[in-house]
Amino acid sequence: METMRPIPRAGIPADTAQAALWLASDESSFVTGHELVVDRGVTLGRKWSGGVAMRQSMMAALEISDND
Repeated sequence: METMRPIPRAGIPADTAQAALWLASDESSFVTGHELVVDRGVTLGRKWSGGVAMRQSMMAALEISDND
């Protein structure tokens, strides 16, 4: 199941706190009406792993490596 997540670690309270601090800061002053999801990619689910697999398959077909 961990391979299906873009960020393969458990979230900690500081992750959510950093998002809240950013929203409360001047750096986010131009952001309005946006839902900020802080869930390590859980809402992406299988779509993420499928996209990664598709990208790797396409790169292999085109003989391109991630290091190019």
